[in-house]
Amino acid sequence: MWDLTHSISEDMLLYPGIPHPVLRDLATPDRDGYGMSEYTFWNHLGTHIDAPTHFYSDGLSLDQFPISAFIKKVHTVDCQGVEEISAAFLTAQLSRYQNGDGVFLLTGQYRYWGMPAYFHSYPVLVEDGIDFLVHHQVPMIIVDAPSVDPVDTVTFPNHHLLLRHPLLIVENLAYDPTLPKTFQIIALPMKVHRSNGCPARVVALPC
Repeated sequence: MWDLTHSISEDMLLYPGIPHPVLRDLATPDRDGYGMSEYTFWNHLGTHIDAPTHFYSDGLSLDQFPISAFIKKVHTVDCQGVEEISAAFLTAQLSRYQNGDGVFLLTGQYRYWGMPAYFHSYPVLVEDGIDFLVHHQVPMIIVDAPSVDPVDTVTFPNHHLLLRHPLLIVENLAYDPTLPKTFQIIALPMKVHRSNGCPARVVALPC
């Protein structure tokens, strides 16, 4: 098994504008005889899942997806060195894709986690690439990057185009180079009522 999840910590790398988490012990075994803590953080940080309600108030929230939506066979598309992820590029890489499988867009940004370079330019989908994924009914799109949009966007066009469909986006995947090209993913968020996104524990298994 592979753990593909970045740890949440007070000094973790954060998307520009997101405040740092606060992880505070309310009680400790040494002082109080038991441990209990308070965690305060935004829900779109670290390895997390976006639901359609991230951009559409009438979309599905994470708790409205069946549990099977978070467990998928996934195909890796190696996008390293590519500026734009187009339909032609995806077609060439996904010859064995079957409708209902997830797609992992490997950008190479995982190498820079914890460094400012993580937010530098990385490969992103262009509109016909999004059309390709939607046409093939891809239910889960995964990236080892901060976002499916460029990090300097103010309009988030790719999020809008993708999340108007009932699919899930997993961002900030902690990629492991020993991962096979095709694998099974289990990406489980907390079950929070009407959640528009949530940190998730993401693991992979061989198919």
